[in-house]
Amino acid sequence: MKNFFLILISLIILSCKDTNSSRVQEEKSHMKLHEEMDKVGKELGKFNKQLVKLYSFSEKKPEKAILSADSLLLVNKQEKDKYKSQIKSNVARSLHHFKAEMLYQLGKYRESIAELETDDYKSGDIAAAYAANYVKLGEYDKAKSFVDNIGNYISDYCRGNYYECIGEKSGAIKIYNSIKQDKSIKHYAYYELAINRLEDLQKNNPKFLDEIYFPTGNPNFEICDSDNENRTKIFDLVQNLPESKGWTGTAILDYPQINDKDYYWVRVTTKNNEYNYYVYQNTFEIKFFNPKNKNLMTLNEWRRSK
Repeated sequence: MKNFFLILISLIILSCKDTNSSRVQEEKSHMKLHEEMDKVGKELGKFNKQLVKLYSFSEKKPEKAILSADSLLLVNKQEKDKYKSQIKSNVARSLHHFKAEMLYQLGKYRESIAELETDDYKSGDIAAAYAANYVKLGEYDKAKSFVDNIGNYISDYCRGNYYECIGEKSGAIKIYNSIKQDKSIKHYAYYELAINRLEDLQKNNPKFLDEIYFPTGNPNFEICDSDNENRTKIFDLVQNLPESKGWTGTAILDYPQINDKDYYWVRVTTKNNEYNYYVYQNTFEIKFFNPKNKNLMTLNEWRRSK
């Protein structure tokens, strides 16, 4: 019996060693995977910088920029590097989109469409690009089919553009007005474009658009005004308040991009309590807010009143 227990203990020890060894090996493999992903990410970052330069070059010499894109496509096709090879499809897609964009600007709509057709994907920004080309070609039914297939953040704006292109003023106004009413999308670049179109269409004898928005593939283009930096700072500030001991979560309930104010309404939950604050956008001053009676107090006033 004694020998049995000794054997059992030995097996347990060996099992633990195997488990620990397996866990260490798994962690090493995980770290190696992240290292490999980082290297691929760096190559993609390098390409994006190159693409930004190409867009900048195209502002003065679009035809030569297209030739440069052709050269890059050839190099990409022949690429054998371990990490660059993993982004070949991304590079090809971006360069073909660049060419389609340049050809569209040059009025070569059929050639632009041919570049878009190198990719099987026909939704999102690509669908908008197709629609833009077909409108210019006067093929409105085809354009409409692609507008209906956009399905992303610019779908409504492009639909409004389409209605303008076919002379349906009321349809365009209805869509632009719906965009205006949706405060949650104010941070998108197209929001102001929609407001401008709405204002123009409400004038006497407005001039309709004759084109649909063609989304750029320039990595430097800001699709929306992100306030991530502010939010990160706010999360840190409220979590470090003495009242946040036992913190379990932070939520932003309202913010300047939708409330047209200069503050964020932040709710902090702890194990035993819930606190509401206004954090001001420019100064990051924090005030306590009581949503029941709408009272707003400085932190000192609130703490003295407790």
